[in-house]
Amino acid sequence: MPVLRSIIVLSITQIIAWGAMFMFVSVTAAGIADDLLLRPSAIYLGPTVMLVAMAFCSPLLAPVYARHGARLVLAFGSAAAAPGLWLLAGAGGPVSYFAAWGILGLAGAAALTTSAQVFLTEIAGEGARRAIGAQMLAMALAPTIAWPVTTFCEAALGWRGTFVLYGAVMLLVCAPLHFFALPRREPPKRNPRVPNSNQSASPAAVRRQWRVVALITAAVALNGFVTWGFQLVVIDLFRSFAVPGYLAVGFGSAIGFIQLSARLFDFLGGNRWDGLTTGLVAAAIMPPALLALALGEGAEWSIILFLVLYGLSSGAMSVSRATMPLVFFSSAEYGAVVARLGLPLNLAFAAAPPFFSFLLGEAGNRWTLAFALLCSLGALASMALLSRMRPAKPG
Repeated sequence: MPVLRSIIVLSITQIIAWGAMFMFVSVTAAGIADDLLLRPSAIYLGPTVMLVAMAFCSPLLAPVYARHGARLVLAFGSAAAAPGLWLLAGAGGPVSYFAAWGILGLAGAAALTTSAQVFLTEIAGEGARRAIGAQMLAMALAPTIAWPVTTFCEAALGWRGTFVLYGAVMLLVCAPLHFFALPRREPPKRNPRVPNSNQSASPAAVRRQWRVVALITAAVALNGFVTWGFQLVVIDLFRSFAVPGYLAVGFGSAIGFIQLSARLFDFLGGNRWDGLTTGLVAAAIMPPALLALALGEGAEWSIILFLVLYGLSSGAMSVSRATMPLVFFSSAEYGAVVARLGLPLNLAFAAAPPFFSFLLGEAGNRWTLAFALLCSLGALASMALLSRMRPAKPG
């Protein structure tokens, strides 16, 4: 029962938090740009600032998870989001605008996905993979809910009023839910400075653990660089193949449903395979997706094949990213590991959208797909090496 309650509470608060702290920019960017006299491209640098701030804050949370547990971290992050959103609501120019995104990065490191997954490992133990999968399945609804709600609020309150409201919701809804509705649990005693709390581990074992962390980082960062980058440019990528605008938007919107299907399939089979198997399959699917679009040169069959394979790969890898560390590390070590992963991964995710937007605009779709293919092959190679390091099953 505590696990189910945790999944429900975190599903609600994560949908609210991602909508209130990140996804709103897709709806409000034009209004903000007009009021602040900034280019739309500058407005979209705000989320990049947030991800960079999250990257540098994430490793600092490892000892906090160990000492206080993720429940208090989540509550603090939700409360800290309020001043960031209120500063954003009052922004008068680029300095206050980007400062607000920096505060949201600090709050996001504590309130968003990583802390939610750390809490589920604390409360669910050996059942953490299935709990995380269930919560991530609900998270697929975040854009479906956040964008229409933000559209309605902006029409009724303006973008500044919307951010004032969102700050109040983070402070008065999400923070209390995290503090009072999540089950209280004494955090496990562990050493947060290294992935393995066993201080008597041999040097060879310690080196192996750090190789595992490095390979997980490489696999997820390379795959995520493509998927986060393509989130911004996929519609323009289709248009570059002379696909009509309305079809490009329709094709791009279909990706979300395929990603949801991949998450659902992984969740239903969660007791039959682990996060490493999911990640290996996801990494293997991405190169054929990119090759199909490149070789088909935007033909309808190539776009459909790309959508199916790309959506399955990105949806499955999003689950693998959260659950793969549990293959190599215990639930007690999970918080320290994912906190360390936050720095390189968030930096990669922050750099991806502007990089692919620039590459597509300056070099064209062939070079864009070629670079994405190179990244996807690197992710596949990293996953293959990880699969060879899989721990032997006891007994």
